[in-house]
Amino acid sequence: MQQINNSDDASLYKQILALAAIAYQPPTLDEIPTLIKQLEDVANDPKSKREIISLCGSFLTLRNDTVYFVHQSAKDFLSTKALHDIFPSGIEVAHYAVLSRSLQALSALHRDMYNLGELGYPAEQITQPNPDPLAALHYSCIYWIDHLCDWNLSASTDTLAHLQDGGAIHEFLKKKYLYWLEDLSLYKSISKGVVSMGKLKVLIQVIIKLATPDTNNIS
Repeated sequence: MQQINNSDDASLYKQILALAAIAYQPPTLDEIPTLIKQLEDVANDPKSKREIISLCGSFLTLRNDTVYFVHQSAKDFLSTKALHDIFPSGIEVAHYAVLSRSLQALSALHRDMYNLGELGYPAEQITQPNPDPLAALHYSCIYWIDHLCDWNLSASTDTLAHLQDGGAIHEFLKKKYLYWLEDLSLYKSISKGVVSMGKLKVLIQVIIKLATPDTNNIS
């Protein structure tokens, strides 16, 4: 950790470690530039991405171009002793960064991303194209609502602004909802989408309740 802190690119390495620590599943080399702005310039350069991950080698390792912790103890260290180094503004802010980047990336979704050319194409018969136009969006498609819920733990007022008419999440659902469902189906993850929408519904109900004055306590 001291070596990372003394590096000229300490901020980038800490963002990578923070992402690995809060991710719901190990991110791939394709997905990481989608979630970390500083890596956009190397999004199409696998060699550079591998080199950057290797510089976090005390904590992270690559297997099949997917980023894993070298051991559970490495993740535990970041979540305890190195917590303030990795999350200087709090874990919730890191969740918001993933949410924000995910929504920005998912704004590129459109109908028939795989150019199947017909409705009702059986998912079991679909072969992912190479290159896969959804490879960089896979994590964001599945987990953006989870990061929204985690960010909301201390940001209910700001979350309400995102969810209300004209807010980022409202706009995404209004313009891209069907395309999002289509892409979940391509990855056979519709069931995850159903669970996520259930979480979103509960979150909205909680936020509305918090934002509504309790008239019973008004004298």
